[in-house]
Amino acid sequence: MKYKTLIKLIPALLLAACVTTTPPTLNGLTAEERGILSTHMVNLSSAVDTYFADLPGAPTDSDAIILQKSTQHDSRLLAPKFDHYVLKVQYQNPYAVLLLCSKDEKTAIMEDAGCSARLDRQVTHVAPCEFTLRIGQGCHVEGADPQ
Repeated sequence: MKYKTLIKLIPALLLAACVTTTPPTLNGLTAEERGILSTHMVNLSSAVDTYFADLPGAPTDSDAIILQKSTQHDSRLLAPKFDHYVLKVQYQNPYAVLLLCSKDEKTAIMEDAGCSARLDRQVTHVAPCEFTLRIGQGCHVEGADPQ
């Protein structure tokens, strides 16, 4: 009896060992894809923040034009990785905040203040594509993920 059970168990264990699981995703992104996007996002938000620092007041251009002008010196900052998403820009005198959302603009993916050196908000649950970060004097970021 034990021999028959063992014969059935061995192929099942071998099959289970060969099966690979797909990595967990959040908003359709793996942890690796999120890491890559995060790096690009921090670099891009910093460029927009630098662009805003040279303006006499709030920009009146569209988000696309602001992103284009902010990256004139290095077009690689607008990485092709962003083509599958929507990037929104917000001016918080004098700082820049960028929000990355799904292409249909329904779901937020990440948000970053250009004045900080790290990604400020990774969206870890379903959330609307809306700005949540508030930047105070001296680049104090309210609403950021804990460090």
